[in-house]
Amino acid sequence: MATEGPLVFVHVPKTAGTSFRMALERLLGFDAMAYDYGPDSEVTSPIIMRHVYDRQDLKEFKAAVLDGPVQVVCGHFPAEKYRDLFGPENALVFLRDPVQRLISEYRHYVTYNGYVKGFEEFYRDPAFTNCQKAFVQGIPLDRYGFLGITERYEASLEMANRRFGWKLMNLSFNQSRPTLEASYGLEGDLVQDLLDRNAEDIAFYGTAVEEFERRAQALS
Repeated sequence: MATEGPLVFVHVPKTAGTSFRMALERLLGFDAMAYDYGPDSEVTSPIIMRHVYDRQDLKEFKAAVLDGPVQVVCGHFPAEKYRDLFGPENALVFLRDPVQRLISEYRHYVTYNGYVKGFEEFYRDPAFTNCQKAFVQGIPLDRYGFLGITERYEASLEMANRRFGWKLMNLSFNQSRPTLEASYGLEGDLVQDLLDRNAEDIAFYGTAVEEFERRAQALS
């Protein structure tokens, strides 16, 4: 069960998180959302900038949230950042096949970040290795209030709607695939190298899928 305070959506990059947060904003309203995409992001909400970054006072931030309209805190932050403030049961997350997520992130870096190196150099950079597990492991998977799987996006939305009494729409933002469930093809000798380098993330994702299926069966 959720505890006191807002829900906290841990937006792992390139997991359909933008589509999910925009569906939340459309349903709940802009004022119900507090965005934390870092101090240099134009998307980051004033309440986050003021209390979390400028004053660096999380207790003050919690008091401001509880006294206002915010229902969801959302952004690219590790799970542990707000875990103790609002409780792990309030945390929401989407996870994605690590190889597909990595390819998507590379394309995003090329398109929006001016990245000019090849994919092989990108995935061999330690900064992009096993990063999905590192992002969310601050909370055990079975403690998350909601766990979605990008490859099962429609079913995940249905689970979220049933869990929280929502009516979220299936929106598609910030993607280059025809559907959120579609895969990027991958060929060549680099495949095994890519799998070996991200073995921890792949094993972690397998555990996440098992947890997702367990929750889906519990709702059926």
